[in-house]
Amino acid sequence: MKVLEVFNSSRVLLDLEVSSRDAVIKELAELLYAQKVITDVKMYVDSVLEREVHSTTGVGNGIAIPHGKSACVNRPAIVFAKMAKSVEWQSLDDKPVDIVVMLAIPDSEKGTTHLSLFSEIAVKLMDEDLVEKLKKVTDTNEVVELLS
Repeated sequence: MKVLEVFNSSRVLLDLEVSSRDAVIKELAELLYAQKVITDVKMYVDSVLEREVHSTTGVGNGIAIPHGKSACVNRPAIVFAKMAKSVEWQSLDDKPVDIVVMLAIPDSEKGTTHLSLFSEIAVKLMDEDLVEKLKKVTDTNEVVELLS
C-alpha cells in the first residue's frame, strides 16, 4: 500500500493550534472520525497513546509519526498536521514538534500495511529539504504532493 492510496488534502490541517501532544492526537482522531475512517475516537486515541508509552514517536527534527492500530479503524489512513506553535513531544532529540504525520491502521492490517506506510513516510521525512518545505507549506494540496 502506498501513501497516496490513504492520504489526501482533506486529511491535512495547517497551523493547528493546540498546546499538547495528547491534544494533537485527539484533534487528528476527530478528523478521522468525521471522515468515518475510525468508529471510536477514544479507543483510537488510547491505541496511539499506548504506543507512545513504549517509545516516543517524536523522531527528531521537529517531526512526530504517531500511529495507532485498532479494531475501531475501518481502513488505513494518514493525516497530517503542521503546528501553529511547536508542541512538546518527548522527542528523541528533546526538541518540540512542528510536523505530525499520524497513521491509522486496522488491526487486521497491522503487519504489512503498517510497515509499508510507516517506512515510506519515514524515508521521505529523512529528506531535510522536504521537511523544510513541509514546515513552510501553506496549501493542503502541496502537502499531498510532497508526501506522495
